Amino acid sequence: MILCAGEALIDMLPRETGDGAAAFAPVAGGSVFNTAIALGRLSADVGLVTGLSRDLFGEVLSNALAASDVDSQLAIMSDRPTTLAFVTLTDGHAKYAFYDENTAGRLLEPADMPDPGPEVGTLFFGGISLAVEPCAAAYEALCLKAAEGRVVMLDPNIRPGFIQDEAAFRARLDRMLAVADIVKVSDEDLAWIVGEGPLDESATALRARGPSIICVTRGAEGVEAHRASGVTRVAAQAVSVVDTVGAGDTFNAGFLAGLSEAGALSPEGLASLSEDTLSAALSLGARAAAITVSRAGANPPWRDELP
Repeated sequence: MILCAGEALIDMLPRETGDGAAAFAPVAGGSVFNTAIALGRLSADVGLVTGLSRDLFGEVLSNALAASDVDSQLAIMSDRPTTLAFVTLTDGHAKYAFYDENTAGRLLEPADMPDPGPEVGTLFFGGISLAVEPCAAAYEALCLKAAEGRVVMLDPNIRPGFIQDEAAFRARLDRMLAVADIVKVSDEDLAWIVGEGPLDESATALRARGPSIICVTRGAEGVEAHRASGVTRVAAQAVSVVDTVGAGDTFNAGFLAGLSEAGALSPEGLASLSEDTLSAALSLGARAAAITVSRAGANPPWRDELP
């Protein structure tokens, strides 16, 4: 099983009423939630550990997980409210305003985290849940205690406006990078983490912190994976972009699903990963993300939608 660990929330997406007034539509979302949903739709064995509310929005999230074949038995249930993220779109690019204080997803402690069983072979972390306390400490604790013998993928998904204590966040990121095998970053994320500079040099600097594979997504320029043996590049799919909500999350899922389908999603499999297998996994991630950006909101494709 691939166990995703991180936030599940409600994206309030901009819409118009019948008479043209501005409105928001509640849609299940969250970076890690989206990755779990996309994995389920790609027929991967996937679970999600997160904080879920028993309120009406929590019910929306629980139903969405079940509908996409995501196991939510490890979710931590509470009566606290669900996090809301109000989204504004500019030229198809999303900006967020989070309402996250005292929520079911935020108020998690290290003691709340489960002990993954032997059925969990891969752990995925990321999103805003790594930037805010106390849940950030909880997910870090899970990562550090459960990493040995498993594949760990990390998507920092940097949102500078959401990071209240940059020094603490960077320190946490360094500790998690040290045990991660795969890291996915956008080119903007990469510059924030290691500083401005040539992309190849920056990716090498990030890889030096622990991971063996650095995937850098570059929008219309495609995606590239940096390893000690070199760089593998895959072109982006040409599509008409509706919005970019969930694009990176879907790539993460497609990449992990591609490695899993090839029998390469294990520490041993990554150590002997061939160029062809890596390229195929990158391509599946890119093709899945292209479908997501071609329709409104984070609506990842099902496996039979992909050629």
